Amino acid sequence: MNNPQIIDNTIIISTINKMNFKEVKEYKNTIQTYISKELNNYSILVEVKLSEEITKKSYIDNKEKLEIIIKNNKDIGKLIDEFKLRI
Repeated sequence: MNNPQIIDNTIIISTINKMNFKEVKEYKNTIQTYISKELNNYSILVEVKLSEEITKKSYIDNKEKLEIIIKNNKDIGKLIDEFKLRI
């Protein structure tokens, strides 16, 4: 889930997938009631929306995945070389 945005008296909660959207949507009224009561401000609105950003990269094959892993952890590359592993 992303950080909520506040625009005027509206709190916008962006969810990252449909399952999160559905769960947060179910609690929307509870969240709104709690915030309004705690802040003593009953003009606050809560909106839930599904974020359309898809930033994850799809990897083409296992070799490319392994290259990313080795890039992030050099010891993996050393182990692969030491034991002469291959894909």
